Amino acid sequence: MKGLREKLEAALAKPQPDPDMMGDIRCFDPWEDVIHGIYGNYNSECDDLMIAAMKSVRDKTTFEFIKDRGFVAEFALYVLAGHQLTDYGTSPRGGWPDFDIEDLWQPLIDKWEAHAKLNWGEDWNESKGGSDSG
Repeated sequence: MKGLREKLEAALAKPQPDPDMMGDIRCFDPWEDVIHGIYGNYNSECDDLMIAAMKSVRDKTTFEFIKDRGFVAEFALYVLAGHQLTDYGTSPRGGWPDFDIEDLWQPLIDKWEAHAKLNWGEDWNESKGGSDSG
């Protein structure tokens, strides 16, 4: 079984699909390549939430993220931790990128944002909360 770093490197190496190839297993799909067993690509809010969660981890603002969005934010952070993408301390639990993949964190955010934009259209960043404002 591949380690986490190898799995993410393989995912990041996959091409972004063109609009006719969405869902093609040869192309990057964060809901298959990064998060397994949770199918969130049916609503743009799922991409928005996970990208915002990853940005809060990157920016070390997880507690603010939870305060702003409530339990749904906390749950998104649980999903990231459950997929070994983050480490976390004792209570209260924040979260930070796993040390072995910290350098892949921003490329993963960028690739997921590009995927969301392809999936949800050109206006996704502005209308769906995909901007850095989280």
